[in-house]
Amino acid sequence: MQRFYFDVYNADGPERDAEGQLFETPDRARAEALRILHDIAHDEMPDVDLVKITVKIRTDGDRQIFEASLTLTSDWSC
Repeated sequence: MQRFYFDVYNADGPERDAEGQLFETPDRARAEALRILHDIAHDEMPDVDLVKITVKIRTDGDRQIFEASLTLTSDWSC
């Protein structure tokens, strides 16, 4: 098992993961990063018309190995 750290960047600013999570493979950590994007978008979208979120994965050596971003917009049509 390897420890991966998930740093989140959104409208609230950067949030650095100090604890990390254990996963068997980097692909499992990638899936977790995508789940995090989904969950944050779900929580933030009802209150705003624009959501920009980025999750960056780091290893124990503080090396970034993955980045995923999501931008959602909503607007009423007139």
